[in-house]
Amino acid sequence: MSIKKLFSISVLAFLFIGRLRFCYSDEHDATVTTSSGTYSTSAEVENGEITQVHWPNGGSMNLTGADVEDGEATGTNSRGETVNVTLDDYDEDEEANE
Repeated sequence: MSIKKLFSISVLAFLFIGRLRFCYSDEHDATVTTSSGTYSTSAEVENGEITQVHWPNGGSMNLTGADVEDGEATGTNSRGETVNVTLDDYDEDEEANE
């Protein structure tokens, strides 16, 4: 294999892996508090921000501005209401690696 071809493959692999890292998301067990109560459910974390809460009934709620710090975040839902989220399975080491 030529050096030029090997270099091209390496660059493509680097870009692909970097893109995966940028789009990293994970689902966590969470305790979610809204104006209507506190719920045990799951939350989706993308790049250190909780972006969505998945309700047990199959519904979901999008959040903005919910940056995770020490396993907790406060964000806003589509109705402008404040939502507090605590990641029950928060791992400080995992966040440091993101």
